[in-house]
Amino acid sequence: MAKVILGIIFALLSVHAKYPEWLQYGVKVIAEFDAPNKNVQQYNEGYGIIINDGLVLTSASVVYDGKRAKDITLYHTEALGEPIACLSHARILAIDDNLDLAVLEAERFTDIYCNVLPEPNFRELSFEKSYFNVLLLPLDLPLDERLEISYFKEHDWSQFLREKIAFKDFLELPQKDKEKLRGMPIFVGNEFLGLKIKESKTDSINSNSKDGVKPEILTHREILSFLCKIERETSVLKGKKNLNAFCNTPLDLQSVP
Repeated sequence: MAKVILGIIFALLSVHAKYPEWLQYGVKVIAEFDAPNKNVQQYNEGYGIIINDGLVLTSASVVYDGKRAKDITLYHTEALGEPIACLSHARILAIDDNLDLAVLEAERFTDIYCNVLPEPNFRELSFEKSYFNVLLLPLDLPLDERLEISYFKEHDWSQFLREKIAFKDFLELPQKDKEKLRGMPIFVGNEFLGLKIKESKTDSINSNSKDGVKPEILTHREILSFLCKIERETSVLKGKKNLNAFCNTPLDLQSVP
């Protein structure tokens, strides 16, 4: 009996190791653009993460290609271990092409086959209560080659599973493989490090780079700074209670050690 109990405990620990909590908040982003030839559809694919107030963070280059995408569809899993399925459409609330960051808002929720559901619906209600809390003090780890990072990856049967890799090896991935990861949330353990963004168009070195290495990661601190900037200077986040409260507390993200 003791062996059976131990076996169950080890199995649960194994599942927890395979499925960290942040994994359930990852989304796949498919953006459709108008193409010169209307008979040929033009798509971008990338990833993102569901955060506070029903928002989604992704790479701007996934949903903006000189013009905004005409339609954006989000895919995720209802429960860890289940196949990726259609979740909703989304619209762009804010975008910064220089940072390569876009803030999306989910709308027109669907069933798993992408059929739009009447409102209100259970998927929308569930979505509002399930998110990764990005409104935490940033980890601020240096983007050092010795880090071990984690992100989610599509495996067999289109599941999201955790991928663990040394940051050095991540930097050395072929460019075509890194392109597929645009908008991917990157973690160290269970701590949010930042988002994978596109390769810099200039020869300037990122301020977080070391020995001339461009990390191609927009850090947690940079993301929070952008969110609070648009919260204070625009009305696009009006009614987003968590962000409104966070950004209007006496906290200077630029000076927090």
